[in-house]
Amino acid sequence: MQLKSFAANAPAAAVVAALRCDGGVILRELAPDELIDACAAQLRSSFDSFGESQRTDFSGAKTLRCGGVLRYAPRCAELIAHPRVLDIADAILLPSCADYQIGSTTGIEILPGESEQQLHRDDTPYPIQVAGLELQIGVMWAFNEFTAENGATRVVPGSHRFLRAWHRPDLTRCASALMPKGSALFYLGSTWHGGGANRSRCPRTGLINTYCLGWLRSEENHCLEVPPEVARQYEARVRRLLGYTTHGAGHDQLGYYGGDDPVWVRQEESAAVARGQVPGKDDARPTATAGGEPA
Repeated sequence: MQLKSFAANAPAAAVVAALRCDGGVILRELAPDELIDACAAQLRSSFDSFGESQRTDFSGAKTLRCGGVLRYAPRCAELIAHPRVLDIADAILLPSCADYQIGSTTGIEILPGESEQQLHRDDTPYPIQVAGLELQIGVMWAFNEFTAENGATRVVPGSHRFLRAWHRPDLTRCASALMPKGSALFYLGSTWHGGGANRSRCPRTGLINTYCLGWLRSEENHCLEVPPEVARQYEARVRRLLGYTTHGAGHDQLGYYGGDDPVWVRQEESAAVARGQVPGKDDARPTATAGGEPA
């Protein structure tokens, strides 16, 4: 069984319908090679500094990882805040929250000789399960071609319908997310998935961004990973995704802040950005240069 795969300009409604049905879907060649190569270059030093002591059974003995990427890789903001990605996140998450935020950002490079990662769900940090309520979604960007040989992400279609405590996925029903460079795999937080075995001679490199409901605590602590002096380099949309705003308004606010800091996105502006009423929503480029300095 294969996941459904769409061209980058496919109607959002069709992509969302496939995601809701199967738990995962692919948008092919969503980002240009220039952007993908720039993101990979900015993550390179973090991959290379990944220490032996950081490896675990879950992450893999031959897999490199790096988190908090917006601290040192500003071009990745163009993927994280890509308009097509946010359109799909809007459809899945906004029915259950006033706004959503980045859960985590993780660069992953699977080296030759790595075995299959254990299948898992990304929403397991949250000890709740409500039928029909998705707590988060994930997006895996392909920095090179994902093939069955080099460790393409494995997804169990339909596994988002499994009750967490009662079911385990049928391993024989895994589908490999085969996709060209610059493509994106979207999957629900409740979908069982895992990295594939790399039987090739080259690494398989990608970036996973997760997005969670705004009233949940994010997996990464973005105020530490991407502190204000770094976050203020980005446009309001990216700062909103990092959690530099409130969730809700009035007496229903979460995470309010009474100060006046240029990194803070006021609730009125945040809501307007989410609705596409503030200039810049259709421009995912952060206001930072490749070196991370203000443009």
